[in-house]
Amino acid sequence: MFCKPINKTTWLCIADGPRDPVTGKRRQVSRRGKSKGEAKKRVEAAIKELENATCFDSKIKFKEFSGQWLQQYRLKGNKETTNEHREYCISLLNKYIANRKMTEITTLDLQNTFNHLFESGTAQSTLSGTRNVVKMICSYAKDVGLIEVNPVEAVFIPKKQLSVEEINGSKVQELFLETTELKEFLGYVDKYRNVVYRTLIYLLAFTGMRPGEAVSLKLNDIDIEQKKIRITKTTYAKTSKKGDFTLTPPKTHGSIRTVDIDDIVVEKILYLLKYKQDKDWKHSEFLFGDKEGIPPIVKLLNQTVKRIGQKTSITKKFQTYILRHTHISLLAEAGVDLNIIMDRVGHKNSKTTTEIYLHVTSGMKQQAAEKMHAKFTELLK
Repeated sequence: MFCKPINKTTWLCIADGPRDPVTGKRRQVSRRGKSKGEAKKRVEAAIKELENATCFDSKIKFKEFSGQWLQQYRLKGNKETTNEHREYCISLLNKYIANRKMTEITTLDLQNTFNHLFESGTAQSTLSGTRNVVKMICSYAKDVGLIEVNPVEAVFIPKKQLSVEEINGSKVQELFLETTELKEFLGYVDKYRNVVYRTLIYLLAFTGMRPGEAVSLKLNDIDIEQKKIRITKTTYAKTSKKGDFTLTPPKTHGSIRTVDIDDIVVEKILYLLKYKQDKDWKHSEFLFGDKEGIPPIVKLLNQTVKRIGQKTSITKKFQTYILRHTHISLLAEAGVDLNIIMDRVGHKNSKTTTEIYLHVTSGMKQQAAEKMHAKFTELLK
């Protein structure tokens, strides 16, 4: 095995793997790592996988191969929503290359596929996700010796060139509510009859929790005396049927966290618990369990936020995530550091969170500059 340092933090190791089962040609396996030992272990693991890999028929078509890849992918313990997204991306690809032999799929085939998807109005996020999926599928095909080169490497995702009007119209402030707007919105929330949804909406606005994290909260996740909430799970609902959900780990490992809650939220939670007790609702381990003990699904919560928002004079697009973004803006306005905000809302890194933070803080700097100018002008009079 040949190993060499690429830079101060990366090593590259290369070794001969088993010969290509289709062509009989020599194959070399290369892997990188933070140390020589790590890179070496990765090469050894890759060679072992090749040795144990099934030899696919060279005539196998994309539809069949991608289906077998998806079966293997599901065994990795991913969230079901992730598995479903991968499956959806494959369905998009199948519209164009389902019957193409894996050994005959070219970069041009895939580029034309993405060009057509782009022209048909497919969202950029979906295009990006689909490219990732086909790249993983082709990487697997390369690892098992079915193809020699991954045709996805040179494929790019088409992007629309924005006009000046579109650039000016894409305002970050549309993602969150200003303080006065939040006050108006909460005024209508207070009038909403369903106490469970009222409390949920306040919780989202004052903690920045994801909707799925909020509806999955159990009573033992809440520490009223310490004014803290422990977030360790979210919900996955495959249908809109009441009670048809499963609890899953949160979005990322960094999403497992404990957040402080304001007295306003504590008051709302205590009122909800007393209300449920006075109405003799069925006991439930879920904080937001209804009279039957079942928590609401995120889709209905989103619809409720939208309905309440339509009653206000605010023209922004209402959905549950506008409350999460509003919480981020409030923290930024209060002078909380970006890293602390990221930690509180369970983000390792987020373009949206950063954009909101920079927008709010730049506005604060502008206000400070204007105040300074006014003060200096007054001194010079």
